[in-house]
Amino acid sequence: MNLYLMQHGQANLKEIDIEESLSEKGKESIKNSAIGLTKIPISFDVIICSPKKRSKQTAQIIADVFNFPKEKIIETEKVMPHSPAEETLDFIAEYERVFIAGHLPSIKEIISYLLYPTSSLNVDIQNGGCTKLDIEKDRNILKWHLTPNILKRMI
Repeated sequence: MNLYLMQHGQANLKEIDIEESLSEKGKESIKNSAIGLTKIPISFDVIICSPKKRSKQTAQIIADVFNFPKEKIIETEKVMPHSPAEETLDFIAEYERVFIAGHLPSIKEIISYLLYPTSSLNVDIQNGGCTKLDIEKDRNILKWHLTPNILKRMI
């Protein structure tokens, strides 16, 4: 399985926006990251997001940039901020190429669980950055970990 993990874009503060929608800066950053990802290139069969507005907006921007069918965006509680890595991985097991527009700390926990299941890795996850992992039967491989600044420079 090819797994792409992206933390949603920067959101508005809850005091300003109860739904914590993406800020204008967050929308721009995700769009730039998505355009950068098209240069690699990557492909996916499904985009998974949480019911939180910032996650859904991030998934939508990714889909728009990749001309990805909106009906292949799946919203699930299995990628919420505190979803256990095992539950997320069980949920996506049927797919071959998966893009998750998710949250912290769950993204960190998925990466750590796949690469070093007996301990906890400290991974620097940034809003709009993207990590690719290849999940194989006998091993999991970190293929790349790109910050939003690197992705923007790829445009």
